[in-house]
Amino acid sequence: MSAAGGGPPRARAFRRILVGYDGSREAQDALRTAVALAEEVDGDVRVLLVVRPPAHVETPEELASAASAERDNLSQGLEALLRPGLGRVPETRVVFADDPARAIAEHAEVHGFDLVVVGCHGRERATHRGIGQALESLLRHHPCPVLVV
Repeated sequence: MSAAGGGPPRARAFRRILVGYDGSREAQDALRTAVALAEEVDGDVRVLLVVRPPAHVETPEELASAASAERDNLSQGLEALLRPGLGRVPETRVVFADDPARAIAEHAEVHGFDLVVVGCHGRERATHRGIGQALESLLRHHPCPVLVV
């Protein structure tokens, strides 16, 4: 397939980057990689934290409060992680779901991200041909590129 004008297709820049983040060392590496890539292309990084729904939550207000507490906790960790001069901590969103991979894929598709960046945990490397179940699920359910750090 060729681009207009008969030349080869042009590669698109990954300007809208979503990082699946859980606070682990691997997720921190993924975030640093995403930030560096975004700086290269003048892109935008967003962070998504997927957590299991709290068992004690009974109302939408309690769920919103739990999400806010998770986001505040995550933001503090992100501020300490990112190097000075970045300007701001990437926007973060908390999603409650039992299947993190599917939640990341759905969020990325609904919000039009160009790239998803995730870390690969050591325990995931040891399963199913080197790909963990959650990571394999993300790769199967998401239509845009996924960068595994």
